[in-house]
Amino acid sequence: MRIPIELEEGIENEIKNIKLTELKEKANKLSDRYLNAKRNGQSLILDKLDVLAYSIMRMPATFCAINKALKETLRIYSTKISTVLDVGAGTGAGEWAILNNLDVDKIICIERDNYMKLLGERLLINERNILWKDQDIVNTEIHDNADLVITSYMINELKEEAKDRVINNILNSFNKISIFIEPGTPEGFKNIRKIQKIAIEKNLNILAPCTSQVECKLPIDDWCHSVVRVERNKVHKFLKNADVPYEDEKFSYIAISREKIDNKGSRILRHPSISTGYINVKLCINGDIQEKTITKKDKELFKKVKKLKCGDLII
Repeated sequence: MRIPIELEEGIENEIKNIKLTELKEKANKLSDRYLNAKRNGQSLILDKLDVLAYSIMRMPATFCAINKALKETLRIYSTKISTVLDVGAGTGAGEWAILNNLDVDKIICIERDNYMKLLGERLLINERNILWKDQDIVNTEIHDNADLVITSYMINELKEEAKDRVINNILNSFNKISIFIEPGTPEGFKNIRKIQKIAIEKNLNILAPCTSQVECKLPIDDWCHSVVRVERNKVHKFLKNADVPYEDEKFSYIAISREKIDNKGSRILRHPSISTGYINVKLCINGDIQEKTITKKDKELFKKVKKLKCGDLII
């Protein structure tokens, strides 16, 4: 999947007078900073070049992950969404995904980092229905409400003691749907488990990727994630020292609604292992974890699963 051409052109316009070698040096330092960060809620963006390097390296993958999670959720629960609240909007990747899937009246973006907020505003300058707010939700309450409340790659940046309060704050702010997206890692999925537990305690309804209303039964050292293939342009490849024209973004997410929805089904937990004549696949079936073998005798199912990957839903 590729980012919208308007977004790609906007980023290219932002960097047209900057040496790519200078951006690459910034990108390497920023990557090291994120890799070694203690995740205590501090901002890792130090200047304008940092945020430009970030936009090239992370906006494509963030857009694609949000876009896939949103499409999957709306496929299960298609409802009229008029207003959106993006908590920790960053440089606005979520807004591009929202505009790619929905026709909304208003989007409110909450972002505390000024460099990110300013770039997001510039990249979305032609969208008049987007309001940006400078707010740190770790230290303040969210007073806005919206039909859809979304947050991506944000909970994992918080101190552990702040997570429950922020999650509860977000879950009190949505009218119809809330979507949390985290890195597709054991640590990222640990946050998704926490969100799921809090949502169930609040008598909210899990839409996706879970196909039941019970807490996850995966072993504590296992995790559930989805994958989306992201196309790289030349600048992206240069900054990441990459040879291949794509990268696979792994992400974990959970979508929650106030309305009860029948979302029973089977979710693929690991890439299917395809052999001659059969496929072994690990599934979450209505909340139960099961290993299944699908043979060529199951013609339609065999053909379908052969094309699927982890995180996909078998209907």
